Amino acid sequence: MKFTIEESSQAKEIVGKMDFRQLLNQVICPHYGRASSREVQEYGGVFFHAAERNELMRCIDEFKNKSSIPPFIVSDLEAGAGDMILGAQKFPSMMALSQTNSPELVYKVGESAGKEASDLGYNWTFAPVADLIMNPDAPVVTTRSAGQDPDHVIKMISAYVKGIQENGMMATVKHFPGDGHSSYDQHLTTPINPLTKKEWRETSGKVFKEIIESGVKCVMPGHISLPAFDEIDEYTGEYPPATISKNLLIHLLREELGFEGLIVSDAVEMGGLVGYRNYFDVCALALENGVDVLLFPRVDEYFYEEIQKRVDSGMLSMEKLRERATRIISMKIQEGLFEEQEEKKVSALSVEEKASIAKEVVERSITLVKDKNGLIPFAIKKDTRVLHLVIMNNYEKYMDNFARMKSELEKYSDDVNQWLDPGPDKLFQATMEKQFDLIICSIGSRHEHGLNVIRLHDNMARNMMGGWTKLGVPVIFVAPYHPLVHKEYSTSIDTIINTYGEIPFTAEAVIKGITGELELSRKIYVHD
Repeated sequence: MKFTIEESSQAKEIVGKMDFRQLLNQVICPHYGRASSREVQEYGGVFFHAAERNELMRCIDEFKNKSSIPPFIVSDLEAGAGDMILGAQKFPSMMALSQTNSPELVYKVGESAGKEASDLGYNWTFAPVADLIMNPDAPVVTTRSAGQDPDHVIKMISAYVKGIQENGMMATVKHFPGDGHSSYDQHLTTPINPLTKKEWRETSGKVFKEIIESGVKCVMPGHISLPAFDEIDEYTGEYPPATISKNLLIHLLREELGFEGLIVSDAVEMGGLVGYRNYFDVCALALENGVDVLLFPRVDEYFYEEIQKRVDSGMLSMEKLRERATRIISMKIQEGLFEEQEEKKVSALSVEEKASIAKEVVERSITLVKDKNGLIPFAIKKDTRVLHLVIMNNYEKYMDNFARMKSELEKYSDDVNQWLDPGPDKLFQATMEKQFDLIICSIGSRHEHGLNVIRLHDNMARNMMGGWTKLGVPVIFVAPYHPLVHKEYSTSIDTIINTYGEIPFTAEAVIKGITGELELSRKIYVHD
């Protein structure tokens, strides 16, 4: 059932007593590093970046105790809690969850995340990603997406939202009106969603509409333009990002799709917004044109002074500021934040239960995407000479993952080598001389904010030169992160396994899949 914020007379009374700064503080959500460095602590919400459980608990309690109005305590639980609560159970990506084709399993991951985070005091997550991965080079989406097919994405994302929201948290679908159609990164610039009205309503629009109808409480617009539903901004001569577009936030999201929950911006310092127009202008315009909460503003004296100037000039009205604050406090009342909370109980899911769910996700999601010559299963024996090859930008960050791959291979073979970025000449010589009986190659870059590219690039990409993949040595590629790397190397890669993320269970499952001890999925639900 669609969610609606019920405007509260108590909220109106609280807002009626607020001055300009108090109102502005209530409609912003800085991250804790900035919030904790200031004397003023009365913000509508605060986002906490990844840290150990005890440290998070200390910081959350400290912030809540300084707040007279109960704050939103926010994280980003896109696929379980493990990436943000260090030491919690890790799960692979949303695409891995989706590839299981099990809404029940996806719900369990959402349930696990909701219970673990709410137990620490969190009440809001900026997740999940509802974007469709339509462009293989879309740098922001990749395995954060649940896939390409709108109906499948709706099924999986709705299950995750339900798991989160039935276990103590508000969920947020993002990035309206839909990322994943462009190869540009909204952290750096303003991508254009190129869909026609008909195309949008049948794809991204359908996804957002159905998830809204199923009851999601919050939506995050991206710094993405949608010309089919908008007009050129006279000030810039360009189509505006959704974050400041009244046409997209009010006419499309509120009126056509009927969304009545909270709208929270993506980080306001991203290039797709502040590269479009003056920083303080876009903060004011976002609040004026439909955004309820500004994420990660730089809160200092300049911020208050500059937003006050936009109020004085009429760019942002005090009426809109009060309206946003009233909606936020009404939401807090509705979510029970003003009520005396009973002592929280430990998550109903034990460590063993969460580990079991994570392992099941891994084993059901790993997919044999292509096996042109029928290499799988491949018998790895004690005397099989195996090379684990890594062709991946920024591979230094993932050395633990590669160590696990090598360790798992050593359970089968007494002759395992691992090469990191050896270059095409060394690979050509090794394959010509038949130095190895099997090459397992971990390939593809991982999504990272602000890099603008997920393809192999720079010198690393040269490893795919030289023709070494066609010289008679069996080569099995494994894509831990980039789900569509096989499209770019469609002729060079004859056998490839996708894992859609990597956690400690993944390496064991991959090697068992290669040897035939684990049956790999051959049906792909998340991409073509």
